[in-house]
Amino acid sequence: MSDAYKKVLFRLQQDADGYPPASVEGLWAKATEGGYEVDNIPFYVYGIAPGDIIGTRDEAGETWFDALRSSGGRSVFRVIVKPPETLDQVRTALEDFGCKCEAEQAVRMLAVEVATQRSLDTLLYYLLTQREADLLDFEEGVLRHTIPEEFR
Repeated sequence: MSDAYKKVLFRLQQDADGYPPASVEGLWAKATEGGYEVDNIPFYVYGIAPGDIIGTRDEAGETWFDALRSSGGRSVFRVIVKPPETLDQVRTALEDFGCKCEAEQAVRMLAVEVATQRSLDTLLYYLLTQREADLLDFEEGVLRHTIPEEFR
């Protein structure tokens, strides 16, 4: 990464079962006017998506998240794939819906970015039907899209 990029650290709250599996997640962000623009999809951080402008603070030589300054309008979903052999198949389906994905192979999880101009209709239908079939589970990391009426 160039000097314009920094790894920004985010503190995570672990539950009684130790999830998420770390207390800190690092996200790449590039320097921009007004802060840093998040440049990858979070696996565990809530409330942050690629394209968001964030403020940071330095602590002991490390760069830490301080505040969300402006939203880039994207949503983030996290998808846990239950049969491990279907991870690539699920990723391909999500990419076919126009979503960007990053994979965490160890826990069979996909971090999914939904661009601002995308509708959630087809994506939610796919996620809900696959969850009903017990093939995956999902949650929202940050939801900035309007939920279509038929899914409320």
